Amino acid sequence: MMLAKKYRYARFLPWRHAVNKALLTTLLTISCFAPMTARAVTLSNDGVTVQIDDARGTFTVTDREADRVWRPDPWLNWAGVLNVKKGDQYIWWNLSSAQDIRIIKHGDQAVEIVYENEPGTSEKSGWRVRTKVELLPDEAAFSINLLEVKVSGGCWASSLQYPIRPFSLKTDVDRGAAVIPFWQGLVIPSYIFPMNGGRFCMWDDAQHQAGAQGELRYYNWDGLTMPWFGTHDQRSAVMAVVPYDGSIAMQWIANYNNSDYIAKNEFRRSKYPRIVSLTPVWRVNEVTPETQLTYHALPGGNHVTMAKRYRRISKENGLFVSLKEKAQKNPDVAKLKGAIYTGIYGGYPHYVNLPGMAFTFDQLDGMVRDMHDELGVDHAFIHAWGTFSNYAPVMWPISEELGGEKKLKRVVDRVKDYGWLYSSYHSFVSLLEHDPNFNIDLAPKDDQGRPLLRGRWKAVDEDRWADLAKATLPKEMAVIGQNADVTDIAFTGKVDEGGRRLADYLATTGLVLGTERGNEWLVPQYCVFEGLVAAYRQHALIRYSHWAPLFNLVYHDAVVNYGKIQDPNQLTNAHTGDYYVKSLRAMLHGDGPMVFFAPYEYEGVRPYIKFAAKTLGPLHERTAFEELVDHAFLSPDFLVQTSRFGDGTHVTVNMGPTPFGQDDDAMPPYGFRVVRPDGNAITGRFQHRAVVDGEEIDF
Repeated sequence: MMLAKKYRYARFLPWRHAVNKALLTTLLTISCFAPMTARAVTLSNDGVTVQIDDARGTFTVTDREADRVWRPDPWLNWAGVLNVKKGDQYIWWNLSSAQDIRIIKHGDQAVEIVYENEPGTSEKSGWRVRTKVELLPDEAAFSINLLEVKVSGGCWASSLQYPIRPFSLKTDVDRGAAVIPFWQGLVIPSYIFPMNGGRFCMWDDAQHQAGAQGELRYYNWDGLTMPWFGTHDQRSAVMAVVPYDGSIAMQWIANYNNSDYIAKNEFRRSKYPRIVSLTPVWRVNEVTPETQLTYHALPGGNHVTMAKRYRRISKENGLFVSLKEKAQKNPDVAKLKGAIYTGIYGGYPHYVNLPGMAFTFDQLDGMVRDMHDELGVDHAFIHAWGTFSNYAPVMWPISEELGGEKKLKRVVDRVKDYGWLYSSYHSFVSLLEHDPNFNIDLAPKDDQGRPLLRGRWKAVDEDRWADLAKATLPKEMAVIGQNADVTDIAFTGKVDEGGRRLADYLATTGLVLGTERGNEWLVPQYCVFEGLVAAYRQHALIRYSHWAPLFNLVYHDAVVNYGKIQDPNQLTNAHTGDYYVKSLRAMLHGDGPMVFFAPYEYEGVRPYIKFAAKTLGPLHERTAFEELVDHAFLSPDFLVQTSRFGDGTHVTVNMGPTPFGQDDDAMPPYGFRVVRPDGNAITGRFQHRAVVDGEEIDF
């Protein structure tokens, strides 16, 4: 029986983590405390109580103000799971089945928990995990540190899920949501709610399949955009804050009970309750004893409360610098207020002077003049994709074939005279194999000096990025005098020192800085993120969640967000909606208006630009530098939402085809209402129209 208790083989392994093969025994540290042994312990302050079960090492947490008791793992009542590899076999150990669980008290506010198994007679593997739990002073919060992980018997420690499935919500029992900063942010409701029948089919099916669970890290392309996550019900919220280095990931479970795995492998139905849960996943070979996970109890909290708590943390850590502060240092930053991001795509950087896509500088000048004179655009950010005669990463010289330096300078001068912003497209990190001047020496090298040719878009050795920018950008600035820079690709994921050197160099240019998608550590220096909105590509999370402006609730008044160029607002996307929905979401979230088009499409996008100039731009001009103070879902189907900005502007939208409310408060399908600080309101709606044999049909 002791062997059966000692460890179990995998039944629930939706992950396959890489194992550090250089590590035979993982030993993080030895405790330096002078301990006092205890059998069971309760830690408590005015805000939170943490009870540690002496037999299983699990936590029960009470939000004292809300009188909400959060109990441990609702599936198996486990403390955590240590994932290891032995040879080519993946194994996990249940911490609660350890032969020895000891709770060691360190004063009134902290304990050390030891989970230990000695090597057995039939199995030579032994293991020990030590953690520390400590209350934070003067706050309803507690921290967890992983002090030691030690394994033997030829095993390799990979990750630790700890605590496992904490602060869970039982589906259709607990009415609440999981809150995840994925791209702009999303919530996963823990209950069934009304929606379109076809959507309901997909929503419900998705949560009975293996895709109802997965893992995210901070920070990568499809990762956490801020290092926190949490769950809440109608009484209490609990959010976890993890380190900026990505050493603690997050595994989600979305109204799932492991039914898919159990049915296929154990030939029975699952007896676990369906739950919504977010589990911290410690990367054992990346954490240190100083690596800290912090849980905050937020009485009566929800997704807004969590975001605002993290906003405080961001400011304390020096990540938050407001747009108003940036505009004081560089007055051109103020030109972002109400600016329509106008991306004009000439086939570049994919190709140089691509037939049917490339624009001449005369054509570019004509579009700029038309936007200003005919469409009434007062504020714009012109981003010209395709002004150089070389492929990336050599952003020089300016193309003579398209008109040369003088004609491009004429365009830039006109843009600046209008009070707008201008940047040509820049990438200092790409190598395209069809480039006639392809320079393989720019690629990173392996330990034998061979070039490592990975994906083409981020293929340059990171240590070369800043040098490539320094070699060409000053020349361009001297010739055309642009006032902004959008550097593509480089900062879409985690970078090392080379990437930070590029960002630091660009910050010395005095240009208004923007980048693709954005990255939280860039906020102090950057003003524009292109694409940190609803994710435009398929991802499991999208199937059973609703977008929420989590990033903007933290950083709206620190960086201007625009739509993603691969998902321009004027086009329809199955995951993000059509122009109506994207525009309504931008109004609600406080994002800037945007269009992205090839020159041959210009005539078709003129109405979108005109609408943005008349409606979306003026709203953004009012709210661009204001905090996004609040956001709420108003309708049971989550499609009617409201938000409030720091100046008092209140925006309510209906992103669905069904009217909501009655009388003066009624929201028409695809409608919006903007209440200004003076109480005056602007109302409107988007409406489909068909013309059949001259007859107009509205719907």
